[in-house]
Amino acid sequence: MAFLLSSWLKSKDATLKEPSGSAAGAASGQDKAATDTKDSNDDAARDEQAPTSESILADRIRQHNLDGSPVNFGTSSLHVAAGSNPRGSKRRKGFDDMSETRESNNPRKKPSPPPTDNHREISEHGQSQRSESPEPLDIRFNAQDGFDDDDTGNPPLKLIRELETRPITVSQLVQEVKGIYAGLVMVEKKCIEIVSQQAQNPTKLSKEQWQALIALHRTLLNEHHDFFSASHHPVTEGHELRELAAKYAMPARMWRHGIHAFLELLRHRLPESIEHMLSFVYLAYSMIALLMETVPDFLETWIECLGDLARYRMAIEEADLRDREIWSNTARTWYNQAADKSPNTGRIQHHLAVLARPNIVQQLFLYSKALVAAIPFKNAGDSILLLFNPLLDQKGALTSRYQPAEFDFVCAAAVLFRRRSVEEYETYRRQFASQLEAHMARSGSRFKIQAPEFAGSLFAMIMDYGNLQNTLWRMVFDHQQRLKQDYCKQYGKTPESLPKDFVVNDPEIIDPIRSQYWSGPIENRRVQPPDTSADKLITSSDEVSSYAGPMLYDTISDVAGHIGNKNVVPFMHMVLAYLLALTWIPGASVYIEACIPWEKVVQFLNTVGRSGVSYDNVESDTFPKSYGGGNKRQLVEDFAMRGLMLMAYYYPKKFFEKEGLVDEDERLLEQPSHQAPRVERCLYCAIQLASTTDRWLKYDRHTKEFSTSEFARNLVKQ
Repeated sequence: MAFLLSSWLKSKDATLKEPSGSAAGAASGQDKAATDTKDSNDDAARDEQAPTSESILADRIRQHNLDGSPVNFGTSSLHVAAGSNPRGSKRRKGFDDMSETRESNNPRKKPSPPPTDNHREISEHGQSQRSESPEPLDIRFNAQDGFDDDDTGNPPLKLIRELETRPITVSQLVQEVKGIYAGLVMVEKKCIEIVSQQAQNPTKLSKEQWQALIALHRTLLNEHHDFFSASHHPVTEGHELRELAAKYAMPARMWRHGIHAFLELLRHRLPESIEHMLSFVYLAYSMIALLMETVPDFLETWIECLGDLARYRMAIEEADLRDREIWSNTARTWYNQAADKSPNTGRIQHHLAVLARPNIVQQLFLYSKALVAAIPFKNAGDSILLLFNPLLDQKGALTSRYQPAEFDFVCAAAVLFRRRSVEEYETYRRQFASQLEAHMARSGSRFKIQAPEFAGSLFAMIMDYGNLQNTLWRMVFDHQQRLKQDYCKQYGKTPESLPKDFVVNDPEIIDPIRSQYWSGPIENRRVQPPDTSADKLITSSDEVSSYAGPMLYDTISDVAGHIGNKNVVPFMHMVLAYLLALTWIPGASVYIEACIPWEKVVQFLNTVGRSGVSYDNVESDTFPKSYGGGNKRQLVEDFAMRGLMLMAYYYPKKFFEKEGLVDEDERLLEQPSHQAPRVERCLYCAIQLASTTDRWLKYDRHTKEFSTSEFARNLVKQ
C-alpha cells in the first residue's frame, strides 16, 4: 500500500520556515530556469501549473508508505491510492543518491523518466553516480588463456566497465536539504493537526484509521532521517549546513511531533490501541537505533529516546511479567548510558526513578537527586507525588507491602514535601528511628547498596528538595552561579557559551574562595530549632530544614554507632563527603553543623577497620588513588553522588571519565577489594575537614586518631 494524503490543506498559501533560504525561493528559481529554456522542445511540460502544497505533501506520503484505502478523520482525511513507491518499501540504511534520486522526487520539478541502459544511477555511500555506459568489451576465452575451447556456439562473455562516479557537492546538498525540509514541515503540520483533533475526539478509531496514522508518522520519521543524513553528509564537515539540525532543534521536534505525541494518543486509547501501539513502538525504536549509528552527533539524545521507547514498551506489557522485566532492564540500561554521558542532568535520574518501582527508598532517592542535581529537573516534583500520595492516603492498605523502616522513612519525607502536620511527621520519624537498627540487621550486606540512598535522601530533605526558597539550597545554587561568573572572567568566556550542564570545579577558582571564608570571622547562622507543637502545620521551606535536621542527626547517630560493621561504611562515606563538599560554600557547613552528631562521627572514624589503608593516600591533599592496581576507581556510592551539584567540589575533574569508568553491570557489585578504598575515602574526608577548619574535628598525624573540638561538643542537638 502506498499511502498518500488526498485531503486539501485549509490554507494553500501557508508559508514554511526554511533552515536556509525558503521553499518559495527554490521554486521560483526553478520556474526561472524553465522560462529561460522555454524554446527547448523538452521544456513544454514545465509550463504546467506549479505544484501545490497538497501535491507536495501527497508525494511525501507516497514516497514512504504502501497502498491502502480512503480513511477519514473528521475535517481531515488520509486517502490511500494505488501507486508505486519511488523509494521502495524497505527503509533506507543511509542517504541514497541525494542529488540525483531525490531530484526525481522533488515536487517542484516534473519527475524525470526512469533510467535507461545509457542513463543509470547508483547510490552508494551517499554519492551520486551517473554515466553513459561505455561500449562493452568483447572478451573471448580460449585454451591459451587457461580455458578449454567451447564449440557449443555460445556467445562470447561481455564485461561492462565500472561506471564513473561523481561526488555530491555542498551546493547540491543545500538544495536537497531545502526540499527535504519543506516536505518535512508539511508532514509535521499534518501530524500535529490530526493528533490534536483525535486527542479531543473520544470516538473510537477503526483499524484502517490507526494504520493511516502510523503511516503518516512513519513518513515524518523518514523525512527526519533524510534531513539528518543530508545535513550530516561527510562533505558538510565544517559547513554551516551541519549546524542546522541543532539550530532548529530537529531531534527534539522529531521526538515531540513524530513519536511522543502519537504515543500519548495511543496510550490514552488503550486497550483498543494496544496492537497499534506495539507496532509503532517497534517502528520508532528501529528508526532511532538507525539514527544512533548514522548520526552520532546527537548520540545522547538518541540514547535517551531509546530509553523512553523501552519504558513505553514496558508500561504496556501486562500479560507477560518476564517481558515487562526485560524491557524495564533495557530502558534502565539506556538511561544509565545517558547518565554516563550527561551525569549532571536531573531528567535522567527522574526516568530511572520511574523504573525503580516498587523500591520506594530508591524511588525517593532518585526523585530527590533529580531535584538537587546540577541541572535540576523540576517536573520531578510532580512525579514524586505519585510516590507520596498513595503512601499517605492509603497507608493502611500499603503498609504490609514494604519493610516498616522503609515505609516510615518515605512517609516522613512525604509529610515534609506536602507540608502536612508536625505531629504526623514526628510519628513517622520516631518509628523510623526505632526500626532502623533491626532493618540494618535484617538487610545485612544489602544495606551497603541502600545506605547511600538513605543518606542522599536525608540531605535532599534538609535542602527541601531543591526549593530556591530554602536557605541552604539557595546558598548552594547562588554559589555555583557566582563561580560561573568568575570562571567566565578568568577565561574570557560568556555565560551563554558554557554548556547547559557545566559545573565549575576548577581548584584555581573554588579554593581561594573557600580559604578566604574559613580564615575570616564566621557568622553562626544555623538551622532553627523545630516547633513540635501538636497542632502545627509545616508552612515554609526553612521549616522543612528545621524538622529534617533531627532526623539526620538521629540516623547518623544510629548508623555510626555500629562499631565494626562494614555495612555502614558506605553511609558514613556519603555523609562525610557531603560535609566536606559543603565547606566550599560559604556559610553552608555552619548552617547545618548542629544537625551532625560530631562525637558519633569521631567514634566511627577511630574504630573503623583500617586494614589495607595507605596513610599516604588519606593524609595527602589529593584525592585518594584508584584501587585494585588499575584505573577502575568508583565505588557503589560514587554513582549515587555523581551529578549532584554539591559533589562537583568533592570529585576530581576526570574521576568519571569513560576510560576509568566501572562497567555498568559491576556498579552494584560489592567486592572485598572495596573495603580499604572506602575507609580511605572516609578518613580522607575527615582529615580534609580538620585541615580546613578545627571548628568540629581535630586529627593527630602521630597517633592517627580523631577528636572533637570543644565547640562541637557544646553544640546543642537540634
